[in-house]
Amino acid sequence: MNPSNKIKLSVLLTIAAFPALSYAEDVQTGELPEVTVSGKRPAQSGSRLDSGSKDSLDILDGQKLKSARSTSLGQTVERISGVQNSSFGPGNGTPQIRSLGGTRVKLMENGLGISDTAAFGGNLPTAVHPFMADKITVHKSSTAVLYGGNAIGGAVNVETGQIPDELPEKNWTGKAEVSGGYNTPHTELLSLDGKIGKIAWHVDGINSKISHYRIPGNSKADACYNSVGERHYFPLGKACQFDVQYDFFFNKGYYRYVMQNYLDRGEAWRDMMGLDYADIYRTERPQWGNWAENPLYDPSITSGKGQTVKSITHITPNEHGKLTNSHQHTRNFSVGASYIGSQGYAGIGVSRYLTDYGMPGYSFLRTRSHLDGSLPTNISADQTRWTAEAQYRPNNNWLDNVKTQLAYTDAENRELLADHFVSSIDSRSTQLRVELNHKIGSLVRGSAGLDWKKRRTGGEGIDRLMPDTQSQSYGIFALEKLNYRNWEAEIGSRIGRVSHTPNFNGFKPMRNYGGSLENKQYRYSLNSNQAALSWKPFDAWRIGIRHSRSQRAPEINELFAANRHFAVFANESGNTDLKKETAKTWELSNEFKWKNSTLKAAYYHTAFDNYIYLNDSGAEVEWMPLRYWQQGDTKIRGFELEFTHLFDLNRAGNLEARLFADLVKNYPAENHSSCSPEDSRNREKWLKCVRSHNQGKYMPAMPTSRYGIGLEWSKGNWLLGSSLTRHTAQKRRGRAIYEEPNLGGYNIWDAYLSYTRKLPKDLTLEWFADARNLGNVEARPHNSTLKYLAPLPGRSLRTGLRLNF
Repeated sequence: MNPSNKIKLSVLLTIAAFPALSYAEDVQTGELPEVTVSGKRPAQSGSRLDSGSKDSLDILDGQKLKSARSTSLGQTVERISGVQNSSFGPGNGTPQIRSLGGTRVKLMENGLGISDTAAFGGNLPTAVHPFMADKITVHKSSTAVLYGGNAIGGAVNVETGQIPDELPEKNWTGKAEVSGGYNTPHTELLSLDGKIGKIAWHVDGINSKISHYRIPGNSKADACYNSVGERHYFPLGKACQFDVQYDFFFNKGYYRYVMQNYLDRGEAWRDMMGLDYADIYRTERPQWGNWAENPLYDPSITSGKGQTVKSITHITPNEHGKLTNSHQHTRNFSVGASYIGSQGYAGIGVSRYLTDYGMPGYSFLRTRSHLDGSLPTNISADQTRWTAEAQYRPNNNWLDNVKTQLAYTDAENRELLADHFVSSIDSRSTQLRVELNHKIGSLVRGSAGLDWKKRRTGGEGIDRLMPDTQSQSYGIFALEKLNYRNWEAEIGSRIGRVSHTPNFNGFKPMRNYGGSLENKQYRYSLNSNQAALSWKPFDAWRIGIRHSRSQRAPEINELFAANRHFAVFANESGNTDLKKETAKTWELSNEFKWKNSTLKAAYYHTAFDNYIYLNDSGAEVEWMPLRYWQQGDTKIRGFELEFTHLFDLNRAGNLEARLFADLVKNYPAENHSSCSPEDSRNREKWLKCVRSHNQGKYMPAMPTSRYGIGLEWSKGNWLLGSSLTRHTAQKRRGRAIYEEPNLGGYNIWDAYLSYTRKLPKDLTLEWFADARNLGNVEARPHNSTLKYLAPLPGRSLRTGLRLNF
């Protein structure tokens, strides 16, 4: 296993002497015995070398993870500056890093990718429960060199300890937790670790369930009703899950002039000529025809024609105090074992993940399944994952370790209307990763390796989103880091290829599908690079600059989607002409540490070539909006600030304070707000015009700016923490045909309290209380797909006991 570093602690002689300086005459000197401490040096890896490990990497572990844990991965990491939760209801959410998410943020469990299908739409689950995590690592910069194009916007790795890499000290140990409360799931958790000779083993499991969530107000946003009666209103009506019926009116007395023939011959003549009243009545006398003064003209009438709301039919109810269809039941179980040798380990593991939950607010009136009525949409997911992992650490001056990981994942995601099956997205994937982590003296450390993945995506049901597809990808990468005095340099590169092969046989696409139906292979060659340099003018200050050029291939839903998609509540059409997208990012960072204070600041700017996005067409099919995958150049820029200080309160304990702020802008590289019919002759320019008209100056559904404060006090067995975060109203709103409405800002106040008590026989019992949204405010994140239908849950309190043994 890991070689031991034996350190002579002669420095203890100096430390021990400090208290005695002023009492030298009274103290008899003596010679302290030599003390040797043995420790295990952590294995080198590519993720440890990445410059993000200093500039844009955040780690949740220990107490930070305990107080941040939530029902979804997105909610768990959303307090990190620059990271927000792409919410799809209270039980499901994925991390959104600097406005990027989905297929651009790599989600991993123990270093290998998870939840491919969750990236296709936020309604599908991320098959790892945050409560099972020992540590969560968030890379906020592109990690495409290490993990491929799906990490073009960053990566999140959840470490669960499923496959042990060392022997535990005791023959067996573990933890058990039971929690529940108001407006929160009841949860039971058990985790065990142990050893039998040189075999280390791990077992864990969790059960979590809730019937529904409570909210402070109505489930549907007030903004849904602000524009009722306007002509452009219908897309927002669909997003708000109701249908508006209008009465149309025409006031003849508003118009000063009328056709003489109509006055003479009446309605029979109008019907014969096929004319509307708008053709017959005018406010100004035309220069043509025979017009007369209107005998019904009344100058006091202020409106000539228009529409009034006749009725509003809710597809899903607008409930007060309760979030519609927000039930959830999740079970997760895993087991792993390893053989631990003197120079490494080898192990295997298997896990099961099952979840059933509702999509709040979503219902459908019409499907190809011919189901009648307004039926809520539910998800039932089942995943089995087999993993194997081995690491060899030779006693070699240049090779630190060789690590190999292998995983096979079988996932089934069923979409239901009420209890009726309508479609599924199933995935079977095999992935392999090999890393050779090396060093050259004390100056150079590096990681070189390869990864390979093969995936079969299929499904059943007449309403399924896309055809069966086979995908394959591979990459070869190298990342090298040089340390010299107060300078640190880094360079890395990756080459790879991605291919997708659809099988449209037996699949019935919607009639508006805009892609090819040919069963051929689509190939994309990718090349990603990164370089970084940092300098420490003095010990307390570090300045860094980083540049990356990353490429991502289109995903299968972007290419071949050809049906209604419950996740985006639209008829989604893929585009087989899509090209690979390229992101060029510059990042500047500063870190200042002085005594108990740390100040971090980062600014980033990304220019995307051929950024892939889902565009609203303005049309609808069978009551649902029609949306097409398209691409165009896009820019992203923003900043992050974070300040922390630890106050030593002496006998009153310690108090840690944190201040943070972040901002991100995501917008088209060119704005063509004024276009003429002549521009349609130039296809490239016309697509930019359509994008500007349909989506506006900014990309829609983007995260808002935030700032906040956090305090954490600890003394002895007690810990008390609280945070207050201001989510500002979105000033940079885009369009989805209609102008995105202002949903307002809101403040989220959370608190955490725990008391830990040591018991006999090495037992530790912890009581905790975790309160969220203490102000019970109505919060609708602008980046949430469900923002018009499902606000964040209201005030909640989770309390429980945690036993470590």
